[in-house]
Amino acid sequence: MGRRKDHKPGGKHWKDGFDSFSANLGLQQDNLLARSGYKPGSYISRQPQVLEDMYRTSWIVGRMVEVVAEDMVRGGVDIQSADMEASEIDALHRLLRITGVPGRLADAIKWGRLYGGGLAVILIDGHDLATPLVMDDIAEGSFRGLYVLDRNQVVPSQETVTEIGGMLGYPESYRINTQASLGGTDIHYSRCIRFIGVDLPWQQRQGEQQWGGSVVERAYDRILALDSATHGSANLLYKSFLRVIGVKNLRELLASGGKREQALTKMFTMIRQFQSNEGITLLDAEDTFQTHGWTFAGVYDALQAFAEQISGATGIPLVRLLGQSPKGFSTGESDLRIYYDTIATQQEDDLRPALTLLFSVAARSLWGKPLPESFTFDFRSLYLPTEGEKSQIATADAQSVAALHSSGLIPAHMALAELRDAGRVTGRWTSITDEDIDAAREIATAPPLPEGIEPADSAVFADPADVGEGTPNAAGI
Repeated sequence: MGRRKDHKPGGKHWKDGFDSFSANLGLQQDNLLARSGYKPGSYISRQPQVLEDMYRTSWIVGRMVEVVAEDMVRGGVDIQSADMEASEIDALHRLLRITGVPGRLADAIKWGRLYGGGLAVILIDGHDLATPLVMDDIAEGSFRGLYVLDRNQVVPSQETVTEIGGMLGYPESYRINTQASLGGTDIHYSRCIRFIGVDLPWQQRQGEQQWGGSVVERAYDRILALDSATHGSANLLYKSFLRVIGVKNLRELLASGGKREQALTKMFTMIRQFQSNEGITLLDAEDTFQTHGWTFAGVYDALQAFAEQISGATGIPLVRLLGQSPKGFSTGESDLRIYYDTIATQQEDDLRPALTLLFSVAARSLWGKPLPESFTFDFRSLYLPTEGEKSQIATADAQSVAALHSSGLIPAHMALAELRDAGRVTGRWTSITDEDIDAAREIATAPPLPEGIEPADSAVFADPADVGEGTPNAAGI
């Protein structure tokens, strides 16, 4: 037992690893494990009809494709900018909602996960889709939303992007198939937001026309195993309780046929009738009757093992993938937090560039000017706090904002804006309006009162004699 290293002349073939000649163990020995391996096959990413059949008929495939896509856009974003008013931030959110951007992004992510590639085309009124997107050419009110296509609806161009950037080496344009809307139209890559399922090495991407692989591909055999085991378990229910009757000279009765066979058939008809109505089994004295029950011990464990393998292949915990309640000592919270961290990584990698571009387009469409340099946004946490946690968060937010305001670090209108923004998580202070914030700002920016005048409403109507000779009152008299 030990390690072996075989070397052919020229240094082109090496064998290195554990083996045991006596026990016939190791990948260098003649055993079942050594004859196992991986080989290229007919990848289902290239078989859209198979993927569509699975997506439409298998609920587990539907969950694999949809859950991640929905979670990536479900929480939304929080916008921060020192140079933007709260009303302007709300206008950006409102435009993206009105044009259906979150839903269309989710669709593009879905088809990217199912087929291995999806596109979201930015629609701007009056623009030629075949030309590069120039921000300065976006007119006010021209943004119309997104048009979603999957990889099978477009043909990537042979020309690739040569400009240094994130899209270097990818197709320069995409032509929409004639069967789809806008068929035959060329779309410049700068107007497209790309999503893929599984990222592939460069050599594999060439065979997929620069697309990725379907997320279903890696779990395909496990999905077949789970569905086969589920249907097999269902069929076991029909055999869970068997009744066996022994009839004397059965072969002779069947061989003779005629009235004797008819009498046998009549007897079993009566047995079924009485068992259904009265629970009586009527037999000849020489006949035998036995029942055989079936236990399903271990079947659930086998189904659970297959489901866990699918969960591992997709990175989606069972509590989210199957919607099942946590069992044992696990609350499922740690699994969800790990999964939400994975979603946050995908949001930063795939969704942040897309939303950054869309916010820039939206700003041009709203005001005809670019976003300020201080503009940024963060993805909201997918972990929803309980009512008790919301109350604690709201109390802490209120205390910190009040302390900043009382110390003079922030004015009243900024404190109101911060409280309303914090209410997106806790649901508190959502009744604060733009008018309230504007009124607080006017008070903060009002000119100071003349020396000797108290900031009271009654001072406006004070008698000049009470104020003092030569001293104007609050009305300037």
